[in-house]
Amino acid sequence: MSTYLTTHSSHASESGARKALRVSAALLLVIVLVPLFCLNSLAALICFKAPLRRQTWIDVSAQPVSLFGWQVGVFKRSAVLLNVVSGRIRFVGNPLLRDGVSMPRVARLHSPCGQPGLFDCLWLHSLTGLSADKPLALLHAQHNQSLFADILLVFKVILCLGLYRKSASTPSSSELFGIPFSNTRMQAAVDWVVKGSAETGTQGCQSAYYINVNSVNLSAGNAQLYQVLQNSDRNFIDGSGMRIAARKAGMNLADNNNGTDMLPGLCQAAAANQRSLFLLGAQPGVAHKAAANLCQQYPGLRIAGVHHGYFDDDDQVVDCINQSGADIVLVALGSPRQELWIDNNKHKLQAQCALAVGGLFDFFSGNIARAPMWMRELGLEWVWRLIQEPKAKFNRYVLGNPIFLFRVYVLQQALRGL
Repeated sequence: MSTYLTTHSSHASESGARKALRVSAALLLVIVLVPLFCLNSLAALICFKAPLRRQTWIDVSAQPVSLFGWQVGVFKRSAVLLNVVSGRIRFVGNPLLRDGVSMPRVARLHSPCGQPGLFDCLWLHSLTGLSADKPLALLHAQHNQSLFADILLVFKVILCLGLYRKSASTPSSSELFGIPFSNTRMQAAVDWVVKGSAETGTQGCQSAYYINVNSVNLSAGNAQLYQVLQNSDRNFIDGSGMRIAARKAGMNLADNNNGTDMLPGLCQAAAANQRSLFLLGAQPGVAHKAAANLCQQYPGLRIAGVHHGYFDDDDQVVDCINQSGADIVLVALGSPRQELWIDNNKHKLQAQCALAVGGLFDFFSGNIARAPMWMRELGLEWVWRLIQEPKAKFNRYVLGNPIFLFRVYVLQQALRGL
């Protein structure tokens, strides 16, 4: 995230078409909600209170925003529609400060968004756990997007609120399905992988895994995998399904710490801290291609070695890794093989950390394209994977996702363990 930057952008006035749509939509919603407004007003009078009160918010540019709210009743924030009609706030605009939303740490910020908004891109990203490492760039893109894109943004935020609305509790660590995890921001996760054991003085190779829907389903039928995940040095939460489970368990999750989003930051931090990587897994040639692409994208990054995932002799592979002098081993053997391999061999590895990364090399080799951003914003990247590999991913997603939801809502296993 950028620090102490100043951006200079003129606050463009709202176009006539956007203003007309904003006022019309807000008035229509007010008309629809007239019965609720009347009930709230009547309830306030019965309680000898004024129906409306002004609440002061702060937007990302540190400007106060005074908005209406009902004193008594239900859906108290619906009164803000009156502010939308008056033009005090827009539907899409400058982010309001909210708990759990990553905001730019900048001095003298002049946001490209002219006025505050009820909906914004940073809020959307926080709901699905996407790490906003370049929030100013997101705000610029939002400011320049079309009216249709504004409407889509509103619908995406509303949908994500329904699926992933956050509760009050955001523990730094907790358990889901009996598996402990570290509830950290993406940068904190990267820091732990790159220099965690060196800073704490921990001896030996640390193990770290990503816990997702597939991990939970596999663990339910594989006691060895379940024990490995319970005894790891660090677990990170990955995926929209786990966010739903966490919500059911009454807790917030920080960033979605999946390997694909983490690797760019990991490569940058590894280069800055002179840590080398070893890529183990995938089909022959894939790891080599991924390594070449990563070295081209991140100058100064050192790939100590690569090895495909088709091997039978663990000791030979361990010797290859140790001779390379790698500090961090990325193991892409697929679950549960990669987790079991790390647990069985970490005591022989001289690296500081071994991280199970699934199909990561396929993405960075260019063999498989990532989902479009709109799908990632909605937590639907799994749909994209299913479209790309329907046969390979059928059991994991078409069968696995309903089973997972059954574990969450019927068996209540997110709370009491598998």
